Amino acid sequence: LIGSLVMVIGEFLGAAGYMSATLGFLIGLVGWLYILGELYMGEAGRVNANSGNDATHLAFNGLRLIVTIGWAIYPLGYFIEHLGGGVDVNSLNIIYNLADFLNKIIFGFVIYRAVMNDTKVHS
Repeated sequence: LIGSLVMVIGEFLGAAGYMSATLGFLIGLVGWLYILGELYMGEAGRVNANSGNDATHLAFNGLRLIVTIGWAIYPLGYFIEHLGGGVDVNSLNIIYNLADFLNKIIFGFVIYRAVMNDTKVHS
C-alpha cells in the first residue's frame, strides 16, 4: 500500500505542477521499485515460497508479472507525456487503457484460475 501510494502521489504531484515533472517521475519510480523489491526479494516473496500451495504460487507469480509489466505502463505513459515531449491525448488513452486492461481484467482471471485450481473445480 505504501509503495503504491508513493507511486501515485509522486506522479500526481509532478503532473499537477506541485513539483517538477522529473521529481514526480523519480518518486513514482521509487514507489514502484519498492513494490517490485517486496514481491521478488521481500517478505511477500518469502511467504509465497513457503506457502506450499500450488494455487497460491500460480496466483502470486501471475500477479507479480502483472505488477512488473502492467504497472510499468503507468510510468511509461507519465514519462512520454511529461518528460518525453508529449503525445496526443488519443495515444495516451490507448496506453492507459492497455494498462487498465492488463491490471484489472487479467488480474481477475489469474485469481479465478487460482481459485479453480485450489478447489479442484475445472470448467
